[in-house]
Amino acid sequence: MSDCAGSIDSIKRVKLILSEEEQLDDQGLTVLSAADKTGVIERWELLQVQSCSMPQDLQQWHKLNSDLSDVMAWLNAVMPELEKLQTLQPKITIRDMESNIHKLKDMQRIFNGYKSVMIGVNLSGRGFQHGDSTELRELRESLQSANQKWAQACVALDSWEHRLHQALMECQEFHETLHSLLLWLAKAESQRYMVNIHDQNTDLNILQEHQDTLKDLQSREREVFCLQEISSQILLQDHGEDTLEAKEKVHVISNKLRLLIRQITHDLHTLSMSSSTLFTLSSSSHFHTSCKTSTLPNCLFCRADMSNSSPARPFLYRVLRAAFPLHILFLLLLVVACLVPLSEDDYSCTLSNNFARSFYPMLLYTNGPPPT
Repeated sequence: MSDCAGSIDSIKRVKLILSEEEQLDDQGLTVLSAADKTGVIERWELLQVQSCSMPQDLQQWHKLNSDLSDVMAWLNAVMPELEKLQTLQPKITIRDMESNIHKLKDMQRIFNGYKSVMIGVNLSGRGFQHGDSTELRELRESLQSANQKWAQACVALDSWEHRLHQALMECQEFHETLHSLLLWLAKAESQRYMVNIHDQNTDLNILQEHQDTLKDLQSREREVFCLQEISSQILLQDHGEDTLEAKEKVHVISNKLRLLIRQITHDLHTLSMSSSTLFTLSSSSHFHTSCKTSTLPNCLFCRADMSNSSPARPFLYRVLRAAFPLHILFLLLLVVACLVPLSEDDYSCTLSNNFARSFYPMLLYTNGPPPT
C-alpha cells in the first residue's frame, strides 16, 4: 500500500509540472517585460533577414568562384604568350610590324573584356572579407593571386607595346618609306600642275600620264593606310621628338594623298566633260596609226570610214540648205517687180521737174521762180 501511495504522489507531482509548462506556453511573450520583448523581436528579425539573404549570398558565392576560375585560367594561358611576343626579330619589316599591331590590338581588346570581370570580382569579394572559415580563406587567397597575376599581365602588355615602338623607330624601311612617299607625292603634285585642263589641244600622252598618276595614287592608298594605322597605335606623342616627327610625316602623307586623289579626279572629270578633247585626239591618233601601217587604198578606206562615222546633220538644216537657191531667186524676182513702173504716167512731163519743186520751199528767188 505504501508503494502505491508513493506512486500516486509522484504522478500528481508530474501532473502539476506538466500543467505549469502548458500554462507558460499558452502565455507566450505576455509574461516578459517590455525590454525583453524588444530584444526577442530584434533577434527574430535578424534571423529572418539572415535566412532570406542566405540564398542570395550563396548565389553570389558561386558566381565569384566561377569568375575567379575563369580569370585565373586565362591569366595562366596569356602570360607565356605575352613573354613569347616580346621576343621580336632583330630586323623587323613594315609587314611584320603590321602583323604585330593587329595582335596587339586583339590582345588589348581581350584585356578590356577581362578588366570588367576583374572589377566585378573585387567588388563582390568585399562581402567575404570577414570570416575564419576555410572556404573564405581560400577565396581571399585566390582573389589576391588573381590581382597579382593581373598586374603582371598588364605590365607585360605595356612592355610589349614599348618594344614595338622601339622596334618601329629603329626600322630603316619605315623611315625610307616615309621619305620616298614624301618625294613621290611632291613629284605627282608638280606633274598635276603641268597639265592645263582648260586647253583642248592637250597632248594625248600628257592626259594618259595624268590618268596613270591617278592610278598610282590609288594604289598607294593601302600602304599609306597601313602606315597611318601603325602611327595611331604605336607612335605616341610622349615618346620623344623623333616619334613626333614620324607621326607628323605620316599625317602629312595621308592628307596630301587624299587631296591629290580628289584634285586629279576632278581634273579628269573636267577634261571628259569638255568638248570631246579625248575623243578627237584618240580618233586622230588611231587614224594616223592605221594609215601608216596600211597601203594607199586602205588609207582612203580609213578616210571614208571617218567621213561616214561623222554625225548626221539635222533634217531642218538640210531642208533649208536645199531651198536656199529658190529663196534667192524669189527675192530677185520681187526686186525686179518693184523696179518696173505700173503705168506710163509715172514718167510724164509733169514730174520732170520734181527735183526743183522739191527744193521750192527752201529757196528764195529774187527775180521770181524759174520757168517750168
